[in-house]
Amino acid sequence: MDDTRRARLEHRILQELSDLLLRGEIKDHRVSTLVSFSYIKLAKDASTARIGVSSILDDRAVSTAVEGLNSAAGYLQSRVGRVIRTQATPRLHFVADNSIEEGQEIINTINRLEISEDDQRDTTGSETDGD
Repeated sequence: MDDTRRARLEHRILQELSDLLLRGEIKDHRVSTLVSFSYIKLAKDASTARIGVSSILDDRAVSTAVEGLNSAAGYLQSRVGRVIRTQATPRLHFVADNSIEEGQEIINTINRLEISEDDQRDTTGSETDGD
């Protein structure tokens, strides 16, 4: 499968999964509507799809949602199969995606470093000003 077709198929799968989530068709109580699908990685032969799940909620809620989505994967796969109309529907596997939190931690670390550098400049600047 070429890259363009794979990208279109990935986009269509994510769109359908998001629509199912928003319409409340995922009945598992572990899956909150506050989760979102952050990425999809479709295998070269389109036999499997790994889908990243993220949320504004805590890590435990994301893990619980991933369990619920993996439990409902067969149903979701059949629903996606009706829409994408390929010979074989990819097997769906959901994983927790913590990249948003990791990115926020990196930003916080950079901000702390910038603040400490500013403090050091202020301290060294005041020592030289007195001379």
